Amino acid sequence: MNLIKAALLLSAFVALSMAHSTSSESWNSWVDCADVGVRAYAKLLRGAIPTLRTLYECIDYEPTHNAESSYLGTLKTLYEFLRRTVYEKQSCLLDPLKGTANALMPFVDRIDTLNCLV
Repeated sequence: MNLIKAALLLSAFVALSMAHSTSSESWNSWVDCADVGVRAYAKLLRGAIPTLRTLYECIDYEPTHNAESSYLGTLKTLYEFLRRTVYEKQSCLLDPLKGTANALMPFVDRIDTLNCLV
């Protein structure tokens, strides 16, 4: 919940900094666009953990447990996960990508309708 609040606050700062005019119509447009962006971001965050869990199970990956927790160890583990996913089990990537595309499609349509990226 705090991540959603932080994302909404950051989106509000972006909207404030990018608003060139002070007309209420322009302001309402930026608020609507920021709202759509925050909702899309929240939807992706909610689905990230289950998607990663499914991907781990699909590629049958068990990371090695190091006693030391360092950035280099984490980077090596991430590299090995990505290497196995991309080079050995490409079919496992299709379901998460399809799910992400399906989850974002209503938001993309709404952003297009509001002309947020013009």
